[in-house]
Amino acid sequence: MKKIIGILALSILFAACKYEDGPKLSLRTKKHRAVNTWHIDKVFENGMDKTTDYKNGFVNYQIDLKSDNTYELKYRPFNLSDYLETGNWAFSNDKVFINFTPKDSKSPGQWKILRLTETETWVIQNINGKDVELRMKD
Repeated sequence: MKKIIGILALSILFAACKYEDGPKLSLRTKKHRAVNTWHIDKVFENGMDKTTDYKNGFVNYQIDLKSDNTYELKYRPFNLSDYLETGNWAFSNDKVFINFTPKDSKSPGQWKILRLTETETWVIQNINGKDVELRMKD
């Protein structure tokens, strides 16, 4: 009986790893880990490091995912003016994606989650046919 319980426990632990880059196990809920103010750390476009280009184009980029499932995205495009977008966010049913619904007429967006911890998140989205991976920290 103990062997069956142990096998069952290990199965649950390995099934808990939903994201390619981890974490393998977390005692915090996915929502608890997602709710944060995130800043760009690194950016890869089709696998190539484009961090400098994105940090110059999206100066002071930060997205604040709030516990009431609203978000606020702000940055300074090429350091010229302020950009602000607000709306609602939600996990997809399988919790592999975060879906964004802006309050204004902008198109909805979606991130595929690669890694989700309390201090960093890695997501990928397709922008104009390019896979853009954002690695963000709090």
